[in-house]
Amino acid sequence: MLALGRLLRLSLAPSALADVAAGLVFANHGRWPAGPGPFCLMASSACVYHGAMALNDWHDREHDAGTRPDRPIPSGKVAARTALALGVSLLVVGPLIALVHSPGAALWSMALGLVALSYDLGGRGAWLGPLLLALCRAGNLGLGLFFASGVFGATIPFQQALVAMVLYGVFVLRVSQLGRMEDGEDADLAGPKPKALVLSAALMLLFVPFLPPFGRVGGILVASAIAWPAAFSLVRLARLRADWTRADVERAMGLCLRRFLIFSAALAARAWNPPAFDALIVAALILSGYLISARLRRVFPPS
Repeated sequence: MLALGRLLRLSLAPSALADVAAGLVFANHGRWPAGPGPFCLMASSACVYHGAMALNDWHDREHDAGTRPDRPIPSGKVAARTALALGVSLLVVGPLIALVHSPGAALWSMALGLVALSYDLGGRGAWLGPLLLALCRAGNLGLGLFFASGVFGATIPFQQALVAMVLYGVFVLRVSQLGRMEDGEDADLAGPKPKALVLSAALMLLFVPFLPPFGRVGGILVASAIAWPAAFSLVRLARLRADWTRADVERAMGLCLRRFLIFSAALAARAWNPPAFDALIVAALILSGYLISARLRRVFPPS
């Protein structure tokens, strides 16, 4: 069971759920949608997310045998056919759960699974891989943004939902490009590239409080209190490093990965619309996922 948890990267579960939860409350004017629909979307997201993780390890099993023999499949703790069956099953179950919410949500979930599968089965490269990962995470946020009202179409203007998705997508893109350096796929450590990637990721965090709709001062202040300290710590790290090493990249990646939850929490808080406090409750729950992830990482490493 521990090996299966490592295969599925269970320590990342709060991050996947947070995307959808933040999108739901942001697109519903700071209120949590009624009924079981939101929880169906979150369960669907988790299935697709972790199913893709399993298939990623299944596809990379031969490469991992030489570079990371302690992973579940190369170590023999999980059979390759088990990982394949589990990954495919979760990718199928995810859209079926979303179908309980609405046919549109099922189609969106299916599209997310196809994008994730494209990455797993060969969507790699300096730009293609990070772009696919960014599309997956932005689409995961979109699952909440565009189905908060129960059908396709956010209750906020389409442009507002799209801006939030793009901002998150760029954040994920830059972090994913930095991750290629951690794995040695991009060896350009001597130049300014690592610093530029960290600074641009920090910039996306700084922008979260300024997402439309404007005029909700309380939401802006709370979102700033959540996002800006996390952004400034990335800026500080980037400024302290002139010549980067692999260890520096690994440290920066750890900080960036932990900021996925902070991004989602800030986005949820940005939607705070008194007298309702749903957005602040969702933001607090997302931040609690930060502590849960930290404990889970001791058993189920995120990468």
